[in-house]
Amino acid sequence: MFHDGGFRYTLAPAPLGRDAMDDFLFATHEGYCEHYASAFTVLMRAAGIPARVVTGYQGGYWNGLGHYLLVRDSDAHAWSEVWLAGRGWVASTRPAAVRPERVSLGAAAAAGDQLDWYRRDWLQQFRNRWDIVNRWWDQGVVAFDTLRQRGLLTPFGIRDTDTRTLGLLLAIGSSLFIAIGLAWALQRRQPRDPLREAWRTLQRKLARQRVVRRIGEGPQHYLSRARHAPCRRNADS
Repeated sequence: MFHDGGFRYTLAPAPLGRDAMDDFLFATHEGYCEHYASAFTVLMRAAGIPARVVTGYQGGYWNGLGHYLLVRDSDAHAWSEVWLAGRGWVASTRPAAVRPERVSLGAAAAAGDQLDWYRRDWLQQFRNRWDIVNRWWDQGVVAFDTLRQRGLLTPFGIRDTDTRTLGLLLAIGSSLFIAIGLAWALQRRQPRDPLREAWRTLQRKLARQRVVRRIGEGPQHYLSRARHAPCRRNADS
């Protein structure tokens, strides 16, 4: 009936009334995995076969950069299990009769939401990197609760740190870091330019000969004027 009765798989089915399964089976003929699993379970129970609805996740996306399996809300799935004598509970996936892609590719692909451009390699790589950033944020910021704060200094041999001690140590560490940075900045010297040092030495020697460089005077004019200036001999020349 699901396969040949005009049923279709969709993530946006028509609304159902009070008798939801009757509306689904005999009126709307459209829904997602939970509709098919619930309807199949009702029919099995009506036939005297023990049945139940099981909910969980089916599929996922392997993040090759982070080396972990990413399971999204769109991977949520519902299926039926029936009790068969001598076999126990046996799973039965009814949406596969309508859209086999729901089992092989997931809910989004079965509903037609995964277009060609959406599956491009560069976009998948971008999504992988963005998900890794979100994962770091969740683990490093959102999940940084009181328990993790108290165990922050455990690798240094400090156990059971309270908030006051942690704040004090953080303030001391920040002050030391700033002091070291300022000391390094103050002690850092600009590299010496040998040509500039030689030019300053020459100007001092010519100044003792009363050839003082004028403001704005270029090196060529200054040296030409020094060449024609009378030489003044003294003990420093």
